[in-house]
Amino acid sequence: MQKNEFRAICKSRLKSHAARAARCEHYALLWRLEQLIKFLKARKILIFLPMSYEPNVLILRKKLSKSCEFYVPFMVDISLKMVRLRQPFKISRFGLRQTLPQNGYFKKVDLAVVPAIGVDGAMARIGHGKGFYDMFFSGLKLKPAIAFVSIKDCFCSEILSLDHDVKGDFYITPSQNYLKRGKYDRDFNRLVRSCGGRWHRILSS
Repeated sequence: MQKNEFRAICKSRLKSHAARAARCEHYALLWRLEQLIKFLKARKILIFLPMSYEPNVLILRKKLSKSCEFYVPFMVDISLKMVRLRQPFKISRFGLRQTLPQNGYFKKVDLAVVPAIGVDGAMARIGHGKGFYDMFFSGLKLKPAIAFVSIKDCFCSEILSLDHDVKGDFYITPSQNYLKRGKYDRDFNRLVRSCGGRWHRILSS
């Protein structure tokens, strides 16, 4: 399968699922993500402003505002920068919600929560094909833990990505969850007990 073919299939599945599934169906994903934040003891977290077929991670800000600081990506030319999550939001030229322009945050975040169309066997993100997140993460000197999220499990065991595609540590969906082997192997059982659900460890390059 080619990367573009997989992207088209997953995007169609996501939009179809979002159109017929109740929002409450995604709460299992959000609960598990909340437990992952606590498991990692993450305090500074990069999230995103969701589209209609992406999980509403803004709920986490309301629940964890006393213990965590939240940031979101802000589009600058063909890349992104981190800014503090603040309202009101505006619509960008790509039809995405963004915060108003503000100074960037250039220090380390503990966890980056990133929407994914799909994830391949290298634990690499399949996104919309624009490359914003790829360029953003390649430019970070201090790398956070990265969790991909999706309202529908779109994991492909084949490796479809290129070397420059951003790779994650976790991939969380309402039904299945994936962990890249290596860094968290010793804590795998504790992670599963803390977050619940079905977990698969992926041996990626």
